[in-house]
Amino acid sequence: MSRICHLMVFSVIFASGAAAAQERGLTAAELKRYDKVTHVLVAPCCWREPIAIHRSPEALQMLDEVKQLIVAGRSEEEIKAIYVRRYGAGILIVPPGAEGHWLYALPVSLFTLAVFLAILRLRAPVKRTASRSPSASAELLARVRTETGNDWS
Repeated sequence: MSRICHLMVFSVIFASGAAAAQERGLTAAELKRYDKVTHVLVAPCCWREPIAIHRSPEALQMLDEVKQLIVAGRSEEEIKAIYVRRYGAGILIVPPGAEGHWLYALPVSLFTLAVFLAILRLRAPVKRTASRSPSASAELLARVRTETGNDWS
């Protein structure tokens, strides 16, 4: 009989500890992970907004699940993997392989190329104009030297 009583007391203590762990607030590190994860998962009801912003019942349920997973000690990658298995890669704001780094490099490269071609295009007329200007005659140089009193050699 005493074993049954001990088992019942242990069960009550264990259940209250689990409930307290779910009800407790998140630590600073857990809160940071929670914020990060909830901003990379899309609400599965409309597939438009992260669950951190969206307020549909599905998004709110996911928020609770993510909180429980973080309290349970799951990493960000594990949590994302759980939802990818459940909903597919579309549940992520940025699906794997779609980072689009080339989208940042392409405009910069095209702008640099356009500036380079514009400089080349504008330099050619300047060189032609500079080479066509007549050089000063010897008479003009002699007159400037005598009027200014300097030797302009």
